[in-house]
Amino acid sequence: MKTVEAPELIPAERIRADRIQLLYWQSFPAVFVSIAVSALLAMLLWPAVDHFVVLTWWTVLFATSLARIALFLLYRMKAPAGAGLLAWERPYFVTLMVSTAVWGLGSVLIMPNDSLLHQTMTVFILVGMAGGALTVYSAIRWLAIVTVGVILIPAMGWMLLTGERPAILLSLGLVIFCLSALRATKVLSNAMQQNFEMTHALREAKESAERLASTDHLTGLTSRGAFVERADAPFQYCRRNGLPVSVAVLDLDHFKQVNDTRGHAVGDLALKHAARLIQSSLRKSDLCCRWGGEEFVILLPDTALEDAAGVAEKLRLAIVANPVALESGSLPMTASFGVAEGDRSLEALIDRADSALYRAKNEGRNRVAVDEAAADLDPSPSPAAA
Repeated sequence: MKTVEAPELIPAERIRADRIQLLYWQSFPAVFVSIAVSALLAMLLWPAVDHFVVLTWWTVLFATSLARIALFLLYRMKAPAGAGLLAWERPYFVTLMVSTAVWGLGSVLIMPNDSLLHQTMTVFILVGMAGGALTVYSAIRWLAIVTVGVILIPAMGWMLLTGERPAILLSLGLVIFCLSALRATKVLSNAMQQNFEMTHALREAKESAERLASTDHLTGLTSRGAFVERADAPFQYCRRNGLPVSVAVLDLDHFKQVNDTRGHAVGDLALKHAARLIQSSLRKSDLCCRWGGEEFVILLPDTALEDAAGVAEKLRLAIVANPVALESGSLPMTASFGVAEGDRSLEALIDRADSALYRAKNEGRNRVAVDEAAADLDPSPSPAAA
């Protein structure tokens, strides 16, 4: 089932959305319980009340239950997520209150005036329904409280107005139950709130750890480990489909001297500056990482060797033309590049580009060296690629 995309939520809204989602999944069976219990109550009261009244009450309750079932089925069909869940709170509340009002107000209409036994049975079932509401709707405390109140308060008021001692005692029992319910909902709601908060805290910590693990903390580029993992898919895709794939490896020239003479803070600025230039020069399909120290690796899918050399040359010129801005002036930079195309594995391709890089450095730096060694360019995928 396709999930609806939704905007990012703030923490409080995430917890609210989680509560709504829990309600929809947790309370669906409660609708059928309500239908079954209402049928049982109708049969119990059948000998003591007007048949038309009790049948009308049950029919209305059954209709409201069908409306709730339709809402639940629509929810599952739409499968909302994130901010989309928030819009489902109101229809849930409306349908629940209508059904609950039929229980609460209807109990007054079907309550026998002259049979303490049937009154007691009615109160017993109402308390059972209210107790079930405490469990089912505890995800949202105010909803559980309102539901219990709507179920019990009409019957409680009716019994007090009768002025008869047994009825008054029954109503006092309902008062005691309501007070206990207030306490219970507070405990349940607090425990659930802590559980939601802890769940989100753990989720955020996990996501943060994953981001840190996949991102170089200094430059913001993909980390070396994440690059190897992410680059394998486009690399194998190019091999399976007979498309060229190239790698460029670049190294900032004389970077050790920058750290030794200007300090590591300036060196860090230079690395960040180089990373921004690299990112701004690449396509969305290209993947770049900080390989280590002042060395960077760029994967260029669907790019032949000649075109990859052109990308590297363009980036080399951009680095030369954009020195690092410092408070005391600027720091010129150059970089050496090694470029290679195609191989049986990504690791072998990077090694060949790295060899070309060392040739560029040995030939005087600030240049692009292309790996022209013969390579096995068999486009058929290896067993690992398949």
